[in-house]
Amino acid sequence: MKQTDFYKNYCELITYYQCIEDHLKGLCASLLADEDRSWFDRLADYESDPLGKMIQEIKSLQAKKDCFLFSPEEFEALNTIRQSRNFWVHQCFIGYSHVTFRNGIVRAPYGGKLVADLNEAIDWDLKIIEKGRSLDQSVPTT
Repeated sequence: MKQTDFYKNYCELITYYQCIEDHLKGLCASLLADEDRSWFDRLADYESDPLGKMIQEIKSLQAKKDCFLFSPEEFEALNTIRQSRNFWVHQCFIGYSHVTFRNGIVRAPYGGKLVADLNEAIDWDLKIIEKGRSLDQSVPTT
């Protein structure tokens, strides 16, 4: 994979990780919204929460509210996404085994890993959106 393609895919991957995190925050807000506090108010409660905390919060809310959004296997998959996200955000350009380029080409196996993680993030972003649609969201359109 060429260095320019790597960085294009890398930026897209980070964008999808952010979308996944934001959609999980939306699910939490939906599960907690009520007459006292709207979806928007609840969403603000999660403004700075990271992906791992959001996964745990949904697991907790799912049990507390007795609703089924994610199976144990799906929670494991979300945790794998969290680990991949942490690699790409915090570790991929540092340490002993990191992304490097030779003559404008990314060193193996990082090109393939990047594409696989991007495809997984795209799939999970869509899955989480569908999970949100299954909830009764009373989000104002204005």
